[in-house]
Amino acid sequence: MNQLTTIEQDIIIPSASVSEHNDVFDLSFFEPLEVYKDNVQTFDGLDLPDSRALRYIHNRSLADTSCVSSTYTLENHAGLFALHAQILKESDLPTNNVLVRDEYSDFGMKAKRSIQYLDEAVDMGGGDMVFCRSDQINSVNSKWAFQQFAGAYRSYCENSMVFGGDKAVYNKVKHSKHFDAYGLLSTANKVFETFRENIEQFQLWKNTPVDDYTAGLFLKHICPKEITSQKKLGREREANIEQGEDINKKKFHALYDLWEEYSKGYSQGGGLGPNKWALYNALTHYATHTHDTRHFVIDGNDKHHTLGRASADMISTDHGGYTINEQLERAKGIWLVLSSDQWQTIN
Repeated sequence: MNQLTTIEQDIIIPSASVSEHNDVFDLSFFEPLEVYKDNVQTFDGLDLPDSRALRYIHNRSLADTSCVSSTYTLENHAGLFALHAQILKESDLPTNNVLVRDEYSDFGMKAKRSIQYLDEAVDMGGGDMVFCRSDQINSVNSKWAFQQFAGAYRSYCENSMVFGGDKAVYNKVKHSKHFDAYGLLSTANKVFETFRENIEQFQLWKNTPVDDYTAGLFLKHICPKEITSQKKLGREREANIEQGEDINKKKFHALYDLWEEYSKGYSQGGGLGPNKWALYNALTHYATHTHDTRHFVIDGNDKHHTLGRASADMISTDHGGYTINEQLERAKGIWLVLSSDQWQTIN
């Protein structure tokens, strides 16, 4: 693992790391990562008025090779997450029994905090527990906008569950000069309301039958190939997709393999039955376990497909590698899928 070693203090910042604990006010994981904006000068000693460098507070060393604009609103991870914790406390939300997962990548430039609210949970049947969850995502080098999600976490398969449609809570705001951290984070009380509404939706999905043909057709529609010309549009392309053409075959077979796993019970997380709840879990598995490798046969040939790809943001855990970037992009993709006509018509 690449490491950036400081000079004045014996602090080593790994390229990426993760920590789990039970205190929303514990910010010790993020405190060594705090940065500040510093003036940028040319070789001639002239200030660049529109650019600022990022330096670590603890030793003033350069934190990132790129600069941010002078109007960029810098919000350190520790400060944002501390403010969120204080808002949770003031709102009397159940935060005494929580599981907090803190993680960062890119030598601390990007960070994510996920909170599972263990007292806010529902048994979907047979001990299949689903917990309320919130995620906050931040960067200090302008690579990411601030984002927050309301969601859920299914303990059997360790899937992070995304809410979609009008039952979704998702905010994304750039770090402009009008960035209002308190205004954004004060929506925290909506997390529990949204969770309860979506649990009702989960129960409906559990009672909505889905056969293999319907699941396969739906998955084909969300696995299209990128179109490089305007030749295949409308009905022609629709027919091609239904026939298994003009689709990303590796992605489709990986998702269909997950559908069979969750509907028919090929693993611990499966056995949910042929229903919309199982199909939803196949989607959330794809978004969560981005380095899960699937094995299947395409056109008579054995194929291995890793659901994600390695990157500088990879973090090694007991459950395999994953990337914050990949998970974030896929979560947004699932959010769009759940709002689509194809998903809504499965009933």
